[in-house]
Amino acid sequence: MRSTPAFLPSRCLTFAVLTFVSACAIHRGPPPPDAESIVAGTAGPGVRVDSIDDPFAVSVERGRYRLRAGEDPARDFWADVGQLDLPHADAAASSLDERTFVTALRLLMASDADAAAIAFGALHQTAADPLVRSRARVGLTMALTWNSDWPSIAAMPADPDSTAQHDPHAAKAAVERWARAFAAFPPTTISIPDRPVTLPLRRSAFGTPVVTVAVNGHRHEFWLDTGASMTLLSADVAVEAGVHLASNDSLALGVVSGQIDARAIYVDSLAIGDVVARGLTAAVVSRAVLRLDQTTSAGINKPITIDGVIGTDLLRGMDLVIDAAAGTLTISRPRRDPRATRNLFWVGYPVVRLLSRDGHPLLFGLDTGAERSYVTTTLLRKQPRTPVAARRSDIAGLGTESTKTEWVARDLRVSDGDNTIALRNTPIAPERRWTFVNFDGVLGSDIALSTRLHLDFLNGIFDIRPTQLNANAYKGPTVTITP
Repeated sequence: MRSTPAFLPSRCLTFAVLTFVSACAIHRGPPPPDAESIVAGTAGPGVRVDSIDDPFAVSVERGRYRLRAGEDPARDFWADVGQLDLPHADAAASSLDERTFVTALRLLMASDADAAAIAFGALHQTAADPLVRSRARVGLTMALTWNSDWPSIAAMPADPDSTAQHDPHAAKAAVERWARAFAAFPPTTISIPDRPVTLPLRRSAFGTPVVTVAVNGHRHEFWLDTGASMTLLSADVAVEAGVHLASNDSLALGVVSGQIDARAIYVDSLAIGDVVARGLTAAVVSRAVLRLDQTTSAGINKPITIDGVIGTDLLRGMDLVIDAAAGTLTISRPRRDPRATRNLFWVGYPVVRLLSRDGHPLLFGLDTGAERSYVTTTLLRKQPRTPVAARRSDIAGLGTESTKTEWVARDLRVSDGDNTIALRNTPIAPERRWTFVNFDGVLGSDIALSTRLHLDFLNGIFDIRPTQLNANAYKGPTVTITP
């Protein structure tokens, strides 16, 4: 009598495994729709969408994510450049022109503006590829603007491919026009004491950081705005301070909503406490342009005026600590540190590189003048499993009431290197691009004033630290800080 074997024959085992896999496939169903398709409305019928009323909130905890090695089946050079992914861009480069472009961009991202200007300038003159040549010109203006080298920018020949050649409004805002207005003036000098300078920091009605400055000795309240490339003064502040008109030329500044009329001016002295900028080239705009409407709880618009804005033309020359808990701004003289780990880059606009929970790099524009932070659909494409929801809010007006709906990312965790930043219920906006850089989002004043924020453009430092908030003094988004 033969005994029953304790195992199945191999062909029976194979059949059993296939049957199990097939059954799992039947019961698993289709994969859930990705976040971008839900927001775009292309996820198909029957997709359940959450609806919430919860506000935006930030929490900061000790912890870091590790950079994950990128998968590289087929790289695209300009896509890698758009993500400031220089190692992969270098590997994807198909010509000497492209490899030289990566070298020049690497120098700019290392805050070596002089060397970057030389590399971009040579490439702009000699590149055979017209796309590389045109983007090298953009890089050259970025590098020259770092040190406000207006004469060199003014001496650049006209760009035949620029839209400003055919659009008079764009031409008024072109950096070359501003450079010609400032070319006759000596470079701005910034005097920073050896010891740190600590000043009171306030919050505007819109949540942006505000500090007292003295323009030619006249005290005013200015916003700290990393999203502004140039320092701005309102017309009445400029008249009171007796600033100099740098040119009779009528110019313009590019803003989110389009362009605004402006004039080029020269300021003898602008002091932030003991930090003094002398011979400052700046822009003046009408008081009406620097007036914003704040909607009260009763639905009535209350006008808020702004005296001026401190832009990155000054801020990138300082080492800054914005402490929301203490209500202080501390300014120090930046000193180059070769050991610094860079995650803040100035490429014509401040860009912060953060890591996602799965170790992928994300690029956020840094705009302390923006009322709120947001992420873009570009991030949803990279993080398709990001939970999203629709948030509805009632907008009250005089005699009317309407409902506004926006998409929000329910939970997004990123790391600045030492700390994990949890963003909850963050608004989702369309794709945003600055020159050749694609943004995954923008960090606004709601994050800048939610923590202790350290900015050092020279060494490329963006650092958010946990801090003990004073609940009675703090007014902003819901914030949790875990030491």
